[in-house]
Amino acid sequence: MELESQSALTQEFQKLLLNTNSSSKRGLEGNKKNKTSTSNENGGLIIEEDLFQLDTETFDKWVPLIRKAVERDELNPVVDELYNSIDENFQGLENQILQESQINDKMKISIGQISTIQGIIEGSLTKEIVDLQEHLSLSTNDVIRKKQIYVNNKKTSLKISETTIVISKVLRILELANNCQELIVEKDFFKALQNLDNLEKIYLQEFKNYNFQFLKELYDSIPFLKSSIKDECINLIRNSFNLNLGKNLSKVGDSFFKVYRYELLPKWLETRDSMKLGNFNFNSPIEISLREQSTLEKLDLRLFFHLDEFHDSILIFKSLDKLDYLFTELTNEYAFRKNKIIYPLSWKKSPHSIAADPLNNNPINDEFSQQISVEFLKEYFLKILGFLLYDINLNRETDYIIVNNNLNATNEFWDGLMHRLIPYLKQFINHNLNTDEELVEFKDFMCIYISILENYALNTEPLYNCLVSVFEKYCHLAVESFRSEFEILLNDDDFMPLTIQDRSLYEKVIKICWMKEDDEVLSDNQNLSEFSVTLPFSPLYPMTCTLIKKTYSKLTAFISNHFRHELHRLNSILVKTVDSLFNNVVNQKIRDKLDTTSREEIAQILINLDYFIIAANEFSKLMARENIMQNPDIEIRLSSIKQYEDSRKYAESKLITLIDTKISDILETVSLDWESNDLRDDPDFSIVDIAQFLEMMFSSTLMNLPYSVQTLLIFREFDSLTTKFLEMLLNETPDHITKESVMNFEVDMNYLKRIIPRIFPSEDEDYEDSLHPPQTPVSQTNFSSPSSSLIENNIKSLEATFTDLNQCIDLLKSGSFEEYSDPEIRMRKYARIRPEDATQLLKKVQAPPPIISSPNTSSSSHGSSSPREALNGRRIAKFFNRT
Repeated sequence: MELESQSALTQEFQKLLLNTNSSSKRGLEGNKKNKTSTSNENGGLIIEEDLFQLDTETFDKWVPLIRKAVERDELNPVVDELYNSIDENFQGLENQILQESQINDKMKISIGQISTIQGIIEGSLTKEIVDLQEHLSLSTNDVIRKKQIYVNNKKTSLKISETTIVISKVLRILELANNCQELIVEKDFFKALQNLDNLEKIYLQEFKNYNFQFLKELYDSIPFLKSSIKDECINLIRNSFNLNLGKNLSKVGDSFFKVYRYELLPKWLETRDSMKLGNFNFNSPIEISLREQSTLEKLDLRLFFHLDEFHDSILIFKSLDKLDYLFTELTNEYAFRKNKIIYPLSWKKSPHSIAADPLNNNPINDEFSQQISVEFLKEYFLKILGFLLYDINLNRETDYIIVNNNLNATNEFWDGLMHRLIPYLKQFINHNLNTDEELVEFKDFMCIYISILENYALNTEPLYNCLVSVFEKYCHLAVESFRSEFEILLNDDDFMPLTIQDRSLYEKVIKICWMKEDDEVLSDNQNLSEFSVTLPFSPLYPMTCTLIKKTYSKLTAFISNHFRHELHRLNSILVKTVDSLFNNVVNQKIRDKLDTTSREEIAQILINLDYFIIAANEFSKLMARENIMQNPDIEIRLSSIKQYEDSRKYAESKLITLIDTKISDILETVSLDWESNDLRDDPDFSIVDIAQFLEMMFSSTLMNLPYSVQTLLIFREFDSLTTKFLEMLLNETPDHITKESVMNFEVDMNYLKRIIPRIFPSEDEDYEDSLHPPQTPVSQTNFSSPSSSLIENNIKSLEATFTDLNQCIDLLKSGSFEEYSDPEIRMRKYARIRPEDATQLLKKVQAPPPIISSPNTSSSSHGSSSPREALNGRRIAKFFNRT
């Protein structure tokens, strides 16, 4: 297809060329006449126009064909075809032209004309060349002359420029020297040193080989000026120390302390209350995160200390390569300043040489210990705080270059100071802080002080240990204060149940005291026309509870805002202190009180101890819930609980001993007539005394004791009483006794037995025994009242204690060996009597051998009765005279 298209294009192009050829020929023939006539008319040389001219229409016909060839990238084949077509179509045209005679004639004429023209041109060109050579020669000479002048001028100008540069450099040196002097006078040493360096460089680079004497003298003065700059820098540092390490330190420490004490702390307490953040203390992470930026800006150390001299000095000595010299001078000067700051404490004295004797056998006695007081310590610590802040700021601002990149330099100084200061602080706390106010004042100051140190990453452990010692001392004083107040309460206590006749006072007491779970408490809506309540415990108990709560609140308030570390240790101190209140004070004082011989006081103490055990248990739970470690799993149990229980047992034993002694004394007054032949309906007077004593003691004196204690005492005493009467019957009776005396003895024992229900009264019983005094209600509410069924069981059990006595009396009344010998009867009536005791008793009621009376015997009998009656009288008097 491509070949066909090329062939078609060429053929079409050939047709155009042929048309162009024929047109050219016609044009040629037509122009011959025009040209010839023109030549004849003018008679001159005529240059023939191109005989071959393409008209516009013909060229426009070529354009589309050529464009197509270009677009198809077929131009080269078209050109080749074009040449071929020209060769084929115009092959005879040249010969045709040459064969034209007219054209040949014209060509001959043209040759001569061309020769003439050539001559004219050659002459003109020769003249112009000559003129050009002359002009070129003149121009060359002029250029050479001007160049010589230029070269001379350039040398002169170069010398002038060099001179100008030298003069400007000399002026620069003089200017640098002058500026250096001015800067040294103005204390701008770093710029002065820069000027000296520039002066030295310019001199060495430009004027070293010049013989300028004044410049040499300036150069030789550079070492002296550098030495002056070094000395002046050291003097500036000393002046800076004088300015920053003088009275300014105390002002800085005081400013920081006031911001913490009077701005940050009150703001935090307000925020903590509003946001209910009671578990977080001051200076805790959450408190620090809530601090206002405007307040913290007041604590920017750059506002208090200006360290430009140090920056300049470090740059200067670094440029001089004399940093070692600077550090040596600075270290010596700084050490001197530190010694002045910690005065009157000595830095050179070893910490071990000033260690205080724990027993205070060899107390520290030097200049520092003689000046120490709360105010002195405040001023001293604020001055030390200012220095610590200065040291921290100095090291930070100088990138720790001065301390040889020791990031712990400030802490090392602080630790060394604490090793020397702690013995003084311990001695001061132990022997000089003797009041609550002094301890609180010292504690508040040290807590704020420690907070500041913590925020600057300084070691606070030694001071915090002192703070814990302050708390221990505060606890000790609290215990002693509690002891004094408790002794007053104990001495003023009446050891009687607390009677309250005011409802509001009653509600306060119930709220303050810890009660038993089964204690019945009056409700708020219970209206009484005449309010009167008697509580089991004496006034000592609620007042002691109040005092303990008050003391505990005071102790917890002491550590509430600042103590954040070693909480387990603080909690242990707090628990031991509260335990000491309960045990070493309350329990010990009450236990000492048990040495009294008053049954009523011991009974009331026993009741109080019962409630103090409850108080100790409840306070243990309270401390576990509100523990300062905020640990819900912690368990606290006061050791005083066990001590109270031991004291309670001791009180019980003391009460039992007193009752036993009293009953033994009463039994000594018992003198029964075992030989009497008269029957009596009333008990013996001594038996009535025993019964009245027992009833009075258990129904009034011991009535408020816990029911379990009452029951224990009653059973113990009746068991002891029946045992003693049984022992009396077996071993203290004559060998022969009358049946009338046995029946009288039965009357006595039945009388004792009948008082049991009155000791355990029940609601459905009405006793009108004249020997039983009427009971007056002492309380309008019941505490730990036993059930009626329990009372009935106890009555039956207590009556059973008379079983042995009753069987012995029945055996004596029967007087029959056969009855006891019968196993069936013995098991039914005398099961509790041992055979040997039965034999002994039966022998006593056997008929005695007849006695022959005589006057002497009668008189002797009469004489012997009088001493017995006198003895009984003395025993009765002894009983009534007893307390």
